[in-house]
Amino acid sequence: MPTTARVVVLEGDYGVCAIQELELPDPTPHQAVLETYAAGIEHGQLHQVEEPQDLPLIPGAEGTARVLAVGSGVTRVAVGDVVLVTPWSAVPGREPELPLVEFDDGTETEVAPAGMWGTNLVIDEQFLVPIPNLPDKEGAAILGNTALVALSAVRTAGVGEGDTVAVFGCAGAGLSTIAAAAAAGAGAIIAVAREDERLEAATAAGATETLNLSAAAAVERIAELVPGGVDHLFDCVYEFETASRPGHTPVRDGGSALAIAAPGTGDRRAELDDLVAAAGYALPDPPNPDADVPELLARIEDGRLPIPTIVTFRCTIEQVNEATAMLEAGDVVGQAVMVIEPLR
Repeated sequence: MPTTARVVVLEGDYGVCAIQELELPDPTPHQAVLETYAAGIEHGQLHQVEEPQDLPLIPGAEGTARVLAVGSGVTRVAVGDVVLVTPWSAVPGREPELPLVEFDDGTETEVAPAGMWGTNLVIDEQFLVPIPNLPDKEGAAILGNTALVALSAVRTAGVGEGDTVAVFGCAGAGLSTIAAAAAAGAGAIIAVAREDERLEAATAAGATETLNLSAAAAVERIAELVPGGVDHLFDCVYEFETASRPGHTPVRDGGSALAIAAPGTGDRRAELDDLVAAAGYALPDPPNPDADVPELLARIEDGRLPIPTIVTFRCTIEQVNEATAMLEAGDVVGQAVMVIEPLR
């Protein structure tokens, strides 16, 4: 039978999220019905909120949940499992089965993965990874995309023992990248941001040097600190305009410079592509959820992925507009997470 869900919906108006109570369809053979514990609030969703939408949209690209029901062909998860929800497919080569949802205005729309901002969701099993019943399942929501992409970026760059690293931007993505670089054995990690609170969090995540400077001034200071350039640079500033970016300048010959970003709309995707081309950046390789999530879980267990340092703001589903406004204003130090009470 259909599942009733209370969800956040972008209806097309700039900057406004509405809450609707909807009926989700029964799962198709490769889908599962989930009850959400928590969902990450990323800058990709902020991009969606900032721009008018052609169709109703349920945001949310990462989160944790419990499996309530599964389709006849599901093999990756079972009823009762705690799962991580990610936008990265663990079953490449098969087109995902998308749920068709009817919204309050009568519009029927296929909901793309993951649609985590709600009490429940129906999603293809290829975007699910079983995880242990962690004490902080809410904080673990960032494993689905934020921490996953950071791990992949550090691996793509080839960060190794003793390497020098510069990270520009110290919100959720930047803090996750700093932690991933420290776990990979980087010897020096220089964090650059314009807020002292973020730089304090960067130090707690593993940064060895912090610079409260503009990008241009930081490039000059890095040249003094690391003559010849750093081995790796990660640009984690969430806006994609090409002005005032560090680019490849602070990196030694043969080093790497990557952009860590989550564009939430087609326009922002085009901006990111322009930035990559203009600044000489590369993009991270796609994560491998089945291989990477166990690595992230191991890092949580041994303290190399300090979730309390990275997840600095938690809200309820009713506070979604307050949370997105705070994110837009830069008032969230690290990553924001929406903690979702079950619908009874």
